Amino acid sequence: MPEWRLLSIVLAVLVLVIVVEMMRRRKLREKYAAMWLFVGLGVVLLGAVPGLPSWLAGLTGVQLAANFLFAVAAVVLLFVVLQLSSEVGHLEEEVRTTVEEIALLRCELEDARHELDKRLAAAEDRLQRS
Repeated sequence: MPEWRLLSIVLAVLVLVIVVEMMRRRKLREKYAAMWLFVGLGVVLLGAVPGLPSWLAGLTGVQLAANFLFAVAAVVLLFVVLQLSSEVGHLEEEVRTTVEEIALLRCELEDARHELDKRLAAAEDRLQRS
């Protein structure tokens, strides 16, 4: 087995172990872990099956297996970026909504404080008159 294949298998297995450990410690959510597990298993498969990268390159019309692997890596990274961009947009919307709700609650709290101050002043006036 060529050294590059052994190295790719070892690195992919290491990534799989790290992803599983991060999931176990609740440091990585399942939806992201699934993507990394899929990538890790794909790398293990490409490294373990001799000729698979060349066969896939030929199947897709790419001349070199290395070019095919770089193209697949670029597509995977594109999907990762799209997923994370989608998450950032969703989180920005949640933050904006939360900030607006906090601002409204602060206004309501200030109104309640002013109303309470008025009632306390009126009660003090009534007590002083009595």
